[in-house]
Formats: sequence, C-alpha cells, structure tokens
Amino acid sequence: MNTKLGSWNAQASGWRMLKGLRPRALDLQRISLVRNAPVEKLRDSEWLETLLPSLGLNDEGLDEFPAHLHAACGSGLRIWQYPTQFSKYLAALANLRVRSYLELGIRHGGSYVATVEVLDRYWPLDFAVGVDIIACDSMTDYSALNARSQFVCMNTQTEEFSELLVQLGRIDLVFVDSHHEEAQCRREFASLAHRANMIALHDISNKGCPGIGIVWNEIRADDNWHCLEFTDQYEGLGPYMGIGLAIKKERLIV
Repeated sequence: MNTKLGSWNAQASGWRMLKGLRPRALDLQRISLVRNAPVEKLRDSEWLETLLPSLGLNDEGLDEFPAHLHAACGSGLRIWQYPTQFSKYLAALANLRVRSYLELGIRHGGSYVATVEVLDRYWPLDFAVGVDIIACDSMTDYSALNARSQFVCMNTQTEEFSELLVQLGRIDLVFVDSHHEEAQCRREFASLAHRANMIALHDISNKGCPGIGIVWNEIRADDNWHCLEFTDQYEGLGPYMGIGLAIKKERLIV
C-alpha cells in the first residue's frame, strides 16, 4: 500500500469517528466565577489552579486525572486540561495583551470558554473563534453571552479553513488541540505560522500523542520562536497533556 495513501485513509477514518461524537452541554453559569473574580487574582497561577476545578473539569479519560480532582470532573465547563498546567499557561498570557484568539479542536468547549473569559479580563478581546469538526451546541449559548465569540464547524484540513484564516487576518493567539496526529499538527502549525503572533500546542508531553511532541521539538529548534512549556504532572500519572507556547520573538515587545 502507498504509505501516504494509507496515512490519509487512517486520518479520514479518524475524522469520521470524531464526527460521531456528541459534545455535552456546559453549565455556562460557571463563567461568573471568572467574571466576578478580582483581575489580580486571575493573574496569579496558584489562585487560578484552585479556581479551575470550581469551573468544572472533563470526565473523559478520568484515569488521567488524580483522585483528588475526580469530584470536579463531569460538570461545569468540562475543561479538558490539567489545572497545574493550565493555570500557569493562562497566567503567562496575562502580560501579553492578547487581543484576538482562535482555538482549533474545542470538544465540549470548556477550555475555549475558560480561556476566552480569562483573556477578556486581562485585556478586552476584539474577537474569539472556536473551530471543531463536530457541532457544539453550547457555543451558540455562549455566543449569546459573549457577542465577540464565534463557533465554526469545519475541518481544518480543507480550503474552507484556509479561507477562514484569510477572513480573520492577523491573530494574536492560536491554541491547537485538534486531531492529535503528527502530520495534521504540523500542517496546522504551518498554516498558522505566518498569521499568528503566538501558537500554543496541547499534549506536547502526552505519552499517548508522541507526534505532538515531535512537532513541538521542531518549533523549539526554530530561532524565530520563543518557547515556553507548561508540563507539570501529578504524581504517579502520565506524563499527560502538557502545553507548549511559541511566541514570535518580535511579539515579546508589546
């Protein structure tokens, strides 16, 4: 079998499987915990780490989460992140004046909503866009609460996505958390590299997604990017998840 054809068929099969998954509804009332919090607290990674479980964590892959977080899983915003990593990542964005945000692969939408809400407290966003190949009903509800947020249901590997990027223009921050496969991640990064000031990858240290780590190491080796890593683990687990943030060096002066 042609290797490239086999890889494409496997990826197409993966996309068909993903389209059959239905996101669960979010309890968007939890965003009040961010909107009502003192902004100086939202800049504190230790405080954020205590806030995130209150916002609600995802319960898919529950064995990846430590037992002390299980009570927070399966409700609220269903954030699919490690609080010990996500809190430090969000705090690192506090002084970067992010004015526009794009997230690829939102699943239930919880990590997207939490990020948008926190970023908007740091510095008001001009726009935020979530993209996923799966329809996500909670994003319609969230757009009613935040008119600057938009959800687009599409495949990032299509010309349609390229047209969306043209429409959006320059983007401050993109978070890539879509199909966790090396070739797709590399293509997504390449399509964004000349359009985004900052690009974050999820699962750079996840033992189940080695391809993302390979792409991340390639980015780290590129002298055009200043790279930060948020990969703290919980004892006895993983390694799982992990966030890498690549910042264009000229963007460090804001």
